[in-house]
Amino acid sequence: MEPIIQVKNLSVIYNLGKNNETVALKDINLKIYPGEYIIFFGPSGCGKSTLLYCLAGLQTPTQGEIMVQDKNLLELSLKEMVIYRRLFVGMIFQAYNLIPTLNVLNNVILPLVFGGSVSGLDIEKAKSLLQKFGIENLANRYPNELSGGQQQRVAIARALIYNPSILLADEPVGNLDSASAKIVIDTLSEINESLGKTIILVTHDPFYLDYAHRVFHIKDGEIIRVVTNPKRKQIGPFEQIQTVEKTSSRPEVSLQPRALAQYLLTSLDEPIIKRLEIAIEKRMSGEITESEFKEILDRPFEKGGVGLYRQTAENFAQKVERILAESAPLREKVFAEKPQEEIDKTVESLRKFLLEGWNGFLKLEEQVRRLDEAIRLRLEGKIDKKEFQKRLDLSFKEGGVGLNRRTARNFMRKLEIALLK
Repeated sequence: MEPIIQVKNLSVIYNLGKNNETVALKDINLKIYPGEYIIFFGPSGCGKSTLLYCLAGLQTPTQGEIMVQDKNLLELSLKEMVIYRRLFVGMIFQAYNLIPTLNVLNNVILPLVFGGSVSGLDIEKAKSLLQKFGIENLANRYPNELSGGQQQRVAIARALIYNPSILLADEPVGNLDSASAKIVIDTLSEINESLGKTIILVTHDPFYLDYAHRVFHIKDGEIIRVVTNPKRKQIGPFEQIQTVEKTSSRPEVSLQPRALAQYLLTSLDEPIIKRLEIAIEKRMSGEITESEFKEILDRPFEKGGVGLYRQTAENFAQKVERILAESAPLREKVFAEKPQEEIDKTVESLRKFLLEGWNGFLKLEEQVRRLDEAIRLRLEGKIDKKEFQKRLDLSFKEGGVGLNRRTARNFMRKLEIALLK
């Protein structure tokens, strides 16, 4: 089988020869075969979108060769390039790029208008695409009357109106919530499986990697590895460089923010991972709620957040909550199997850890005993962190430790972090 796309020694360099020269892509070589579902995966700024734009003929490389269906893109005239973009590739962007003054049906047939007259058969073809994607009832609506997911499905229908062999998608679900994103991603998968279209998807979201036949991991403008998906029958006579890594379905008892962050974000930049570590640590300690954690993940990086897209933030938050919930019974089981002497030492050690650095002091031995008891119950899983904090905050006369609310809250946070390390 011959590749439908072949790239040789491709490089893109901005401001070539100047002080601010920037290498966007460096010596890219790849082959993609007809009917493959390919993902270009990596952190923001790694060059994945630049590579996609080169394949679309929207970016002129500094050097190299791009062959698409036996056409050398670098040798095409301006007119030939227009025909190539119109007939051979369909493009889907993160922004839907629908014309607000045209209804859904007219947005879908718009590329046909640029190509010449539109026949009744063309209109039926457009309606058939809308029906295929479950939005035929929206044909007469305008873009501002649609949800984000509906608008993106209109954009996909428009990209397919010329029936191209290749569909290029640049972060197509970046602006969507998780439910709408799944519908769009499932739509692309159906196009690949039922229509045999070659799909090339750009994403930084690891949750979509299972859809692909192969994943090209890109970092700093280079392809650092190619991962084949054992869940899908492979297409093309290529060598399987690496298989999809398997991860345990249950976490280890010893959880740390960095380990969990890297488990979830193995391919993102170090500053993003560090920001995620801080957010996870705050969530683990109870300093922030689940919704606050999700908001930090979604907030732009330049505004103090992690800078993930909305649906990615929701997915990550769900994973963190599930893993933290699963770790609790595992921790309690291990603690229950310890001998009493070791349990007493653990409780004493944790109490000293909580009191270390505290400007106040406990006045009575009974306060120490009650604090130890609260720590023991929390370790055994017989009380949750809220009940632990309540016992510390409760007055001594009412049976509590008698700490002030702020100290009780800080001790609770410190204990939760200690338990998960």
